[in-house]
Amino acid sequence: MNEQPIPYRVSYSQRVREELVALVNRVGPFRVQLLAALREIDHRLRIYPQFGQPLFKLMIEPVEVWIGVVAPLVVEYVLDEETRTVNVLKPFRVLPGFGL
Repeated sequence: MNEQPIPYRVSYSQRVREELVALVNRVGPFRVQLLAALREIDHRLRIYPQFGQPLFKLMIEPVEVWIGVVAPLVVEYVLDEETRTVNVLKPFRVLPGFGL
């Protein structure tokens, strides 16, 4: 039997969503690359949020802050394995050298 894993619930803060819209609107020729990276990050966060690296644990176990990269974007997120939730609270960053 080939069972699908239970996806994680992913939420983006209002600030993150607003910053993403602003970033997409100003990237010009890099828009396709940026949108592809956003889709890939969202997919990974829903299926396998451990694709990144843990930065530190929060006082509430088993909640950790992680960082992940899908060029040209860097995302920091809070992962709660117990509730299978991912929260993106800080705006995405662009890797240096991508001219965005």
